[in-house]
Amino acid sequence: MEDDIVYTFFDIIFPINFIKGYLPDDLDKTSTLDFYGYPNFVNYCPDKNCNTDLEKIAIGFLWLLEQYFTKYSHKGNIEKSIKPFFIYIISWLSYKLNQKKTHGFTKINDFYTNHINDSNKYKKFKEHSSKFTGFNEFIDRQQDLFNINIEDLSKFYDAFKLICNMYSNVETNNHDKLPNNANDFIDKYTELNNNCNIKGTARSKIFSALSTNYDNFKKYCNVKGANCKDFPLVPETALDISALRSGDISSSSIGKKLFTVLSIFGAIAFFLGISYKVNNKEFKNYFHYIYPNVNKENYSLFGFRKRAQKQYIREKIKNIKKRMNH
Repeated sequence: MEDDIVYTFFDIIFPINFIKGYLPDDLDKTSTLDFYGYPNFVNYCPDKNCNTDLEKIAIGFLWLLEQYFTKYSHKGNIEKSIKPFFIYIISWLSYKLNQKKTHGFTKINDFYTNHINDSNKYKKFKEHSSKFTGFNEFIDRQQDLFNINIEDLSKFYDAFKLICNMYSNVETNNHDKLPNNANDFIDKYTELNNNCNIKGTARSKIFSALSTNYDNFKKYCNVKGANCKDFPLVPETALDISALRSGDISSSSIGKKLFTVLSIFGAIAFFLGISYKVNNKEFKNYFHYIYPNVNKENYSLFGFRKRAQKQYIREKIKNIKKRMNH
Protein backbone atom coordinates (compact mmCIF):
# COMPACT_ATOMS: atom_id res chain seq x y z
CA MET A 1 0.00 0.00 0.00
CA GLU A 2 2.77 2.45 0.88
CA ASP A 3 4.47 2.00 -2.50
CA ASP A 4 1.25 2.87 -4.31
CA ILE A 5 0.69 5.97 -2.19
CA VAL A 6 4.25 7.25 -2.57
CA TYR A 7 4.03 6.53 -6.29
CA THR A 8 0.93 8.67 -6.49
CA PHE A 9 2.62 11.63 -4.83
CA PHE A 10 5.98 11.71 -6.57
CA ASP A 11 4.76 10.74 -10.02
CA ILE A 12 1.60 12.84 -10.10
CA ILE A 13 1.98 15.92 -7.93
CA PHE A 14 5.70 16.40 -8.51
CA PRO A 15 5.31 16.96 -12.30
CA ILE A 16 2.74 19.70 -11.72
CA ASN A 17 4.99 21.38 -9.18
CA PHE A 18 7.82 21.05 -11.67
CA ILE A 19 5.89 22.73 -14.48
CA LYS A 20 4.92 25.56 -12.13
CA GLY A 21 8.61 26.38 -11.81
CA TYR A 22 8.57 27.37 -15.48
CA LEU A 23 4.99 28.64 -15.62
CA PRO A 24 4.16 30.19 -12.22
CA ASP A 25 0.57 30.25 -11.03
CA ASP A 26 0.69 33.96 -10.26
CA LEU A 27 0.69 36.35 -13.21
CA ASP A 28 2.88 38.84 -11.36
CA LYS A 29 5.65 36.26 -10.96
CA THR A 30 8.24 35.62 -13.64
CA SER A 31 10.18 32.38 -13.82
CA THR A 32 13.95 32.66 -13.62
CA LEU A 33 14.33 29.32 -15.40
CA ASP A 34 15.27 29.04 -19.05
CA PHE A 35 12.22 27.42 -20.65
CA TYR A 36 14.22 25.72 -23.39
CA GLY A 37 16.96 24.87 -20.96
CA TYR A 38 14.91 21.78 -20.15
CA PRO A 39 15.54 19.42 -23.10
CA ASN A 40 12.16 17.69 -22.94
CA PHE A 41 10.34 20.92 -23.69
CA VAL A 42 12.36 21.25 -26.89
CA ASN A 43 10.95 17.90 -28.02
CA TYR A 44 7.52 19.48 -28.30
CA CYS A 45 8.72 22.53 -30.17
CA PRO A 46 12.00 21.55 -31.88
CA ASP A 47 12.31 24.86 -33.70
CA LYS A 48 12.21 26.72 -30.36
CA ASN A 49 9.73 29.16 -31.81
CA CYS A 50 6.98 28.61 -29.24
CA ASN A 51 7.54 31.83 -27.34
CA THR A 52 4.09 33.16 -26.49
CA ASP A 53 2.46 32.39 -23.15
CA LEU A 54 -0.19 30.31 -24.91
CA GLU A 55 2.42 28.23 -26.73
CA LYS A 56 4.37 27.60 -23.54
CA ILE A 57 1.17 26.57 -21.76
CA ALA A 58 0.50 24.12 -24.59
CA ILE A 59 3.98 22.62 -24.18
CA GLY A 60 3.46 22.30 -20.43
CA PHE A 61 0.14 20.54 -21.00
CA LEU A 62 1.61 18.11 -23.54
CA TRP A 63 4.56 17.36 -21.29
CA LEU A 64 2.21 16.55 -18.40
CA LEU A 65 0.20 14.22 -20.62
CA GLU A 66 3.38 12.40 -21.54
CA GLN A 67 4.33 12.00 -17.88
CA TYR A 68 1.05 10.31 -17.08
CA PHE A 69 1.08 7.96 -20.01
CA THR A 70 4.71 7.11 -19.35
CA LYS A 71 3.93 6.24 -15.73
CA TYR A 72 0.60 4.52 -16.25
CA SER A 73 0.89 2.75 -19.60
CA HIS A 74 2.01 -0.46 -17.87
CA LYS A 75 -1.00 -0.54 -15.56
CA GLY A 76 -3.93 -2.80 -16.29
CA ASN A 77 -6.61 -0.11 -16.18
CA ILE A 78 -5.20 3.19 -17.35
CA GLU A 79 -8.68 4.73 -17.45
CA LYS A 80 -9.22 4.11 -13.74
CA SER A 81 -5.66 4.92 -12.71
CA ILE A 82 -5.30 8.15 -14.59
CA LYS A 83 -8.72 9.72 -14.16
CA PRO A 84 -8.16 11.83 -10.99
CA PHE A 85 -4.77 12.99 -12.19
CA PHE A 86 -5.94 13.70 -15.72
CA ILE A 87 -8.56 15.97 -14.18
CA TYR A 88 -5.80 17.62 -12.14
CA ILE A 89 -3.96 18.31 -15.42
CA ILE A 90 -6.93 19.86 -17.19
CA SER A 91 -7.82 21.94 -14.13
CA TRP A 92 -4.27 23.36 -14.24
CA LEU A 93 -4.60 23.94 -17.99
CA SER A 94 -7.95 25.68 -17.51
CA TYR A 95 -6.48 27.84 -14.77
CA LYS A 96 -3.63 28.98 -17.02
CA LEU A 97 -5.88 29.53 -20.03
CA ASN A 98 -8.32 31.51 -17.91
CA GLN A 99 -5.48 33.90 -17.08
CA LYS A 100 -5.00 34.57 -20.81
CA LYS A 101 -8.53 35.24 -21.98
CA THR A 102 -7.43 36.98 -25.17
CA HIS A 103 -6.97 33.59 -26.89
CA GLY A 104 -10.70 33.33 -27.58
CA PHE A 105 -11.12 29.69 -26.53
CA THR A 106 -14.03 28.85 -24.25
CA LYS A 107 -13.45 25.09 -23.94
CA ILE A 108 -10.38 22.87 -23.71
CA ASN A 109 -11.59 21.02 -26.78
CA ASP A 110 -11.34 24.24 -28.81
CA PHE A 111 -7.82 24.83 -27.54
CA TYR A 112 -6.70 21.23 -28.11
CA THR A 113 -8.21 21.01 -31.60
CA ASN A 114 -7.37 24.43 -32.99
CA HIS A 115 -4.15 25.30 -31.20
CA ILE A 116 -2.47 21.89 -30.85
CA ASN A 117 -3.83 19.41 -33.39
CA ASP A 118 -4.06 21.92 -36.22
CA SER A 119 -0.63 23.44 -35.57
CA ASN A 120 2.61 22.26 -37.16
CA LYS A 121 4.57 23.52 -34.17
CA TYR A 122 3.62 20.47 -32.11
CA LYS A 123 3.99 17.85 -34.84
CA LYS A 124 6.64 16.13 -32.75
CA PHE A 125 4.05 15.50 -30.07
CA LYS A 126 1.61 13.99 -32.57
CA GLU A 127 4.30 11.63 -33.79
CA HIS A 128 5.31 10.78 -30.24
CA SER A 129 1.80 10.20 -28.90
CA SER A 130 1.29 7.27 -31.28
CA LYS A 131 3.76 5.33 -29.12
CA PHE A 132 1.38 5.50 -26.16
CA THR A 133 -1.11 2.66 -26.36
CA GLY A 134 -4.67 3.96 -26.50
CA PHE A 135 -3.69 7.64 -26.22
CA ASN A 136 -5.98 8.98 -28.95
CA GLU A 137 -8.84 6.76 -27.81
CA PHE A 138 -8.38 8.00 -24.26
CA ILE A 139 -8.51 11.64 -25.36
CA ASP A 140 -11.63 10.94 -27.43
CA ARG A 141 -13.37 9.53 -24.37
CA GLN A 142 -12.75 12.73 -22.39
CA GLN A 143 -15.04 14.92 -24.48
CA ASP A 144 -17.38 15.54 -21.55
CA LEU A 145 -14.42 17.03 -19.66
CA PHE A 146 -12.93 18.75 -22.71
CA ASN A 147 -16.22 20.53 -23.36
CA ILE A 148 -16.50 22.13 -19.94
CA ASN A 149 -16.27 25.91 -19.92
CA ILE A 150 -12.65 26.85 -19.17
CA GLU A 151 -13.59 29.41 -16.53
CA ASP A 152 -15.80 26.92 -14.68
CA LEU A 153 -13.15 24.20 -14.66
CA SER A 154 -10.38 26.60 -13.61
CA LYS A 155 -12.12 27.10 -10.25
CA PHE A 156 -11.26 23.53 -9.24
CA TYR A 157 -7.53 24.12 -9.49
CA ASP A 158 -7.43 25.76 -6.05
CA ALA A 159 -8.91 22.62 -4.49
CA PHE A 160 -6.29 20.41 -6.14
CA LYS A 161 -3.58 22.83 -5.00
CA LEU A 162 -4.74 22.47 -1.40
CA ILE A 163 -4.22 18.71 -1.63
CA CYS A 164 -0.81 19.31 -3.18
CA ASN A 165 0.11 21.63 -0.30
CA MET A 166 -0.90 18.97 2.22
CA TYR A 167 1.43 16.46 0.60
CA SER A 168 4.23 19.01 0.69
CA ASN A 169 3.61 19.72 4.38
CA VAL A 170 3.88 16.01 5.15
CA GLU A 171 7.16 15.79 3.24
CA THR A 172 8.62 18.83 5.02
CA ASN A 173 7.34 17.69 8.44
CA ASN A 174 5.03 20.69 8.82
CA HIS A 175 2.41 18.46 10.38
CA ASP A 176 0.95 21.23 12.52
CA LYS A 177 -0.40 22.89 9.36
CA LEU A 178 -2.29 19.82 8.19
CA PRO A 179 -5.53 20.23 10.21
CA ASN A 180 -6.03 23.74 8.82
CA ASN A 181 -5.15 22.47 5.34
CA ALA A 182 -7.81 19.76 5.62
CA ASN A 183 -10.46 22.22 6.83
CA ASP A 184 -9.61 24.60 4.00
CA PHE A 185 -10.02 21.77 1.49
CA ILE A 186 -13.42 20.74 2.86
CA ASP A 187 -14.56 24.38 2.79
CA LYS A 188 -13.40 24.74 -0.81
CA TYR A 189 -15.02 21.44 -1.80
CA THR A 190 -18.34 22.53 -0.28
CA GLU A 191 -18.14 25.95 -1.91
CA LEU A 192 -17.48 24.40 -5.33
CA ASN A 193 -20.33 21.95 -4.91
CA ASN A 194 -22.79 24.69 -3.99
CA ASN A 195 -21.77 27.02 -6.82
CA CYS A 196 -20.80 24.66 -9.62
CA ASN A 197 -22.14 25.31 -13.12
CA ILE A 198 -20.85 21.99 -14.46
CA LYS A 199 -23.53 19.37 -15.08
CA GLY A 200 -23.82 15.69 -15.94
CA THR A 201 -21.13 13.03 -15.82
CA ALA A 202 -18.33 15.60 -15.97
CA ARG A 203 -19.45 17.01 -12.62
CA SER A 204 -19.46 13.55 -11.06
CA LYS A 205 -15.96 12.78 -12.39
CA ILE A 206 -14.48 16.01 -11.04
CA PHE A 207 -15.90 15.73 -7.53
CA SER A 208 -15.03 12.05 -7.44
CA ALA A 209 -11.44 12.92 -8.40
CA LEU A 210 -11.24 15.47 -5.59
CA SER A 211 -12.60 13.11 -2.96
CA THR A 212 -10.38 10.25 -4.20
CA ASN A 213 -7.26 12.41 -4.03
CA TYR A 214 -8.21 13.61 -0.55
CA ASP A 215 -8.78 10.04 0.68
CA ASN A 216 -5.48 8.93 -0.85
CA PHE A 217 -3.72 11.77 0.91
CA LYS A 218 -5.11 10.70 4.29
CA LYS A 219 -3.75 7.18 3.71
CA TYR A 220 -0.39 8.61 2.69
CA CYS A 221 -0.41 10.91 5.70
CA ASN A 222 -1.03 8.05 8.13
CA VAL A 223 1.66 5.90 6.52
CA LYS A 224 4.09 8.78 7.02
CA GLY A 225 3.20 8.98 10.71
CA ALA A 226 1.41 12.32 10.57
CA ASN A 227 -1.86 10.90 11.95
CA CYS A 228 -4.58 12.25 9.69
CA LYS A 229 -7.23 9.65 10.50
CA ASP A 230 -9.40 12.21 12.32
CA PHE A 231 -9.45 14.70 9.46
CA PRO A 232 -12.95 15.75 8.31
CA LEU A 233 -14.72 13.67 5.70
CA VAL A 234 -15.86 14.92 2.33
CA PRO A 235 -19.51 16.03 2.73
CA GLU A 236 -21.84 13.20 1.76
CA THR A 237 -24.43 15.59 0.38
CA ALA A 238 -21.93 16.82 -2.17
CA LEU A 239 -21.16 13.29 -3.31
CA ASP A 240 -24.85 12.44 -3.50
CA ILE A 241 -25.59 15.46 -5.67
CA SER A 242 -22.74 14.71 -8.03
CA ALA A 243 -23.81 11.09 -8.30
CA LEU A 244 -27.35 12.08 -9.17
CA ARG A 245 -26.26 14.54 -11.80
CA SER A 246 -23.81 12.10 -13.31
CA GLY A 247 -26.73 10.29 -14.90
CA ASP A 248 -28.42 13.50 -16.03
CA ILE A 249 -31.49 12.47 -14.05
CA SER A 250 -33.51 15.31 -12.60
CA SER A 251 -35.50 14.90 -9.42
CA SER A 252 -38.70 15.66 -11.30
CA SER A 253 -38.10 12.89 -13.83
CA ILE A 254 -37.32 10.43 -11.03
CA GLY A 255 -40.55 11.42 -9.30
CA LYS A 256 -42.58 11.00 -12.46
CA LYS A 257 -41.13 7.58 -13.17
CA LEU A 258 -41.68 6.45 -9.59
CA PHE A 259 -45.28 7.68 -9.66
CA THR A 260 -45.92 5.84 -12.91
CA VAL A 261 -44.41 2.60 -11.63
CA LEU A 262 -46.48 2.78 -8.44
CA SER A 263 -49.59 3.51 -10.50
CA ILE A 264 -48.98 0.45 -12.63
CA PHE A 265 -48.53 -1.75 -9.57
CA GLY A 266 -51.72 -0.28 -8.13
CA ALA A 267 -53.62 -1.03 -11.30
CA ILE A 268 -52.29 -4.58 -11.37
CA ALA A 269 -53.37 -5.10 -7.76
CA PHE A 270 -56.82 -3.72 -8.60
CA PHE A 271 -57.19 -6.07 -11.55
CA LEU A 272 -56.08 -9.05 -9.48
CA GLY A 273 -58.55 -8.17 -6.73
CA ILE A 274 -61.48 -8.02 -9.11
CA SER A 275 -60.37 -11.18 -10.83
CA TYR A 276 -60.17 -13.04 -7.54
CA LYS A 277 -63.51 -11.73 -6.28
CA VAL A 278 -65.71 -12.63 -9.25
CA ASN A 279 -63.61 -15.40 -10.78
CA ASN A 280 -64.43 -13.93 -14.19
CA LYS A 281 -62.66 -16.00 -16.82
CA GLU A 282 -62.94 -13.39 -19.58
CA PHE A 283 -61.50 -10.65 -17.38
CA LYS A 284 -58.62 -12.82 -16.22
CA ASN A 285 -57.80 -13.76 -19.81
CA TYR A 286 -57.84 -10.11 -20.76
CA PHE A 287 -55.61 -9.15 -17.83
CA HIS A 288 -53.12 -11.85 -18.84
CA TYR A 289 -53.17 -10.30 -22.30
CA ILE A 290 -52.55 -6.76 -21.07
CA TYR A 291 -49.62 -7.45 -18.75
CA PRO A 292 -47.20 -9.17 -21.17
CA ASN A 293 -48.09 -6.76 -23.95
CA VAL A 294 -47.35 -3.75 -21.78
CA ASN A 295 -43.91 -5.20 -21.06
CA LYS A 296 -43.48 -6.20 -24.67
CA GLU A 297 -44.07 -2.64 -25.86
CA ASN A 298 -41.69 -1.25 -23.22
CA TYR A 299 -44.36 0.82 -21.50
CA SER A 300 -43.43 -0.33 -18.00
CA LEU A 301 -42.17 3.11 -16.86
CA PHE A 302 -44.32 5.46 -18.89
CA GLY A 303 -47.75 3.81 -19.15
CA PHE A 304 -49.67 3.29 -22.39
CA ARG A 305 -48.60 5.77 -25.02
CA LYS A 306 -51.30 5.22 -27.62
CA ARG A 307 -54.61 6.95 -26.95
CA ALA A 308 -56.57 4.34 -28.87
CA GLN A 309 -55.20 1.58 -26.65
CA LYS A 310 -56.20 3.51 -23.54
CA GLN A 311 -59.74 4.03 -24.77
CA TYR A 312 -60.11 0.41 -25.80
CA ILE A 313 -58.97 -0.84 -22.40
CA ARG A 314 -61.31 1.54 -20.56
CA GLU A 315 -64.31 0.39 -22.57
CA LYS A 316 -63.39 -3.26 -22.08
CA ILE A 317 -63.16 -2.85 -18.30
CA LYS A 318 -66.40 -0.86 -18.25
CA ASN A 319 -68.26 -3.64 -20.04
CA ILE A 320 -66.87 -6.25 -17.67
CA LYS A 321 -68.00 -4.21 -14.64
CA LYS A 322 -71.51 -3.94 -16.09
CA ARG A 323 -71.75 -7.70 -16.41
CA MET A 324 -70.49 -8.05 -12.83
CA ASN A 325 -73.34 -5.86 -11.54
CA HIS A 326 -76.08 -7.88 -13.28
